Amino acid sequence: MAALCLMAAAFAFPCFAPAALAQGGTSEFTLTPASFDPDAVAPGGVSSSLIQVGSVNGFSGTVNLTCQVTSQAVATDPPVCTVSPSSVTAPGSVSATITTLSDTSTEPYNITITGTGPTLPITVLAVTPQFTLSVTSSVAPTSVPAGSGAQGVVTVNPVYGYATPTPGGITLACASISPLVTIAPVCSFTYPQNAPNLQVTGTPASATLTISTFGPITTGAHSRNVMGFWFSLPLIGLVGLGAAASGKLLRGAWGMLAVVVLCGVFILTPGCANNTTSTTTPNGITPANTYTFTIVGVDSNGVASSNASTTTTGPTVSLTVTVPPKTP
Repeated sequence: MAALCLMAAAFAFPCFAPAALAQGGTSEFTLTPASFDPDAVAPGGVSSSLIQVGSVNGFSGTVNLTCQVTSQAVATDPPVCTVSPSSVTAPGSVSATITTLSDTSTEPYNITITGTGPTLPITVLAVTPQFTLSVTSSVAPTSVPAGSGAQGVVTVNPVYGYATPTPGGITLACASISPLVTIAPVCSFTYPQNAPNLQVTGTPASATLTISTFGPITTGAHSRNVMGFWFSLPLIGLVGLGAAASGKLLRGAWGMLAVVVLCGVFILTPGCANNTTSTTTPNGITPANTYTFTIVGVDSNGVASSNASTTTTGPTVSLTVTVPPKTP
């Protein structure tokens, strides 16, 4: 919008306001008036001025112009102002004409010429409170052997003043996993204070994400040292026979030999032991691969996280699973 001020009175010189600027987004136009001709009129006279409509920032729209006459006191038959043409494409020009009557009061008048550019439509939509999800702490460790797990943190961000229903809350889940395998990793969420779901009261709230994998399970350890003991039995038998068949002096020597043999038994037996560990895979083994999980959230009213729609997906996390170590 732009405005031009002209004060005209009988036998008075007109005065002009500086050129005004109209803004319409990044496009603008200006109104620049020329001096009225004649510059003073008597009642019944006519005066006109050429108004230049300038273009700024490449504006080339249509400008509609209107003219208004006002006075400080109540006037008789005040002047009439017309603009011709009433609209122009910038840049361009129009003519403003002031017409007075024979009984027009001789007093100052304010004449305002206004230019209006194209309308800029805007639609105000009703917004629905909603929430989005973000991974605020990546899964760690990023790589685990089958049978181990990792953890991360997922945050619910309320939008437009969202708060969870009462009673109720948001339940988080891994909606999809890629690639699909028979014995896939499993994800679960732990909420603050071990609640059954996540409560949001207008500020972000977080939950712990745990990814578990399947691998070998240790069932027990066994030590086999019977063979070392059996190796010592012949020696112990010989010592016993010698002690029984000899005299008193020799029985003492055989007794010393028995002590030496028994000490050797206790020393050698552990070396003959066979330690083994038993494992089982009741749930199978998660194949070695890099798995990607897509996370979504749904509250008790069925409202889903808004960054999971038909065109976008929720945030994702990844975990690399390697082959489990061999058991001894």
